[in-house]
Amino acid sequence: MKTYLPHYFKRIGILSVLVAMILSITAGIDDIRQGFSEGYNAARFESKNIEIPSDYNQTIEPYFTKEESDMYTNISLFVSITGFFLYLFAKEKIDDEFMQHLRLKSMLQAFIVSWIIYGLSKIFSSTIPMDGIYILQMQLIVYVILFRRNKNKELETEV
Repeated sequence: MKTYLPHYFKRIGILSVLVAMILSITAGIDDIRQGFSEGYNAARFESKNIEIPSDYNQTIEPYFTKEESDMYTNISLFVSITGFFLYLFAKEKIDDEFMQHLRLKSMLQAFIVSWIIYGLSKIFSSTIPMDGIYILQMQLIVYVILFRRNKNKELETEV
């Protein structure tokens, strides 16, 4: 696999992924608030040994509309995948044939592992969203993890 970007693009890629994580959390803030509120209310009623009344329905005023939340989610996916690609195509400090071999090995492993994860998630849960963009993002995440693991393992055995 050919690398085309200078080494410092790895840091830019990591920063992009962190920004994407913040955008993703921002997109789901209403769900986080709703889940926290429901858990808090359930614990409050449970601590007093009272059943939650059937007419008790505390709704939280959402910060974002559904369209705004979807927009933040799509932006975070785009920024995340862009960050992973920057990381993927950036050179290592020492970029030789050994690193190219590790990249290819990690890419093949990431492809296999991510499709196994996808298959297992479809077998055990049909509620997990698995569009093509999510599968691509999962493959990139698995690639970065496996490349780091393979690189550390190979460098440890050389020393």
